[in-house]
Amino acid sequence: MAASMFADTCEFAAVGDAQTLDRTDVPRQASPAVPRRTSGLIHMQVRAAALSLMLLTSIAHAGTWGEGSFENDDALDWASECTSAKSVTPVSAALALVSRNKSIEAPDGSAAVAAAEVVAAALGRPNPKLPSQLRDWIIHQPSAQLVALAPSARTALMRVANAEISELAKLWAARQPNKWTASISELQARLKEQ
Repeated sequence: MAASMFADTCEFAAVGDAQTLDRTDVPRQASPAVPRRTSGLIHMQVRAAALSLMLLTSIAHAGTWGEGSFENDDALDWASECTSAKSVTPVSAALALVSRNKSIEAPDGSAAVAAAEVVAAALGRPNPKLPSQLRDWIIHQPSAQLVALAPSARTALMRVANAEISELAKLWAARQPNKWTASISELQARLKEQ
């Protein structure tokens, strides 16, 4: 019944009459005649709107558009907070958080990956997609303090990549193909002592 009333409302709107119509007291046979072509167009528009809404909703909730360290909202939010700090505390805090927690939530894992990227940049092996604001912030920090975090960064990355304890790793393991694992391995290689 409700679907029929919705269809009647759509059909009525399609004919272009701007008056409001209360469909509850009008018999079904009295509804305005709508050509099949117009009705089909309405159904296509409703389907297109529904599909657009589903896509926008999934993108808004996911907050991830790629496998890279900075291709998600959580990492970029962390980077923004980091660049407003006057010390390397956000880097050490992000790495310590995933190292001490029994399980690692996706936002914490993303922040730890971004923090590990900061350490890799301080080691002279930056990610080419390192945000420029973060690159500028790193230049103004004591590099010795960031370089000293390399062992913590390696430990944090091992934990973030472990699907048994990391929500982020579980989420990426479910996607095929999974390029995230390769990007984490590449970051781990840049963090190794040379």
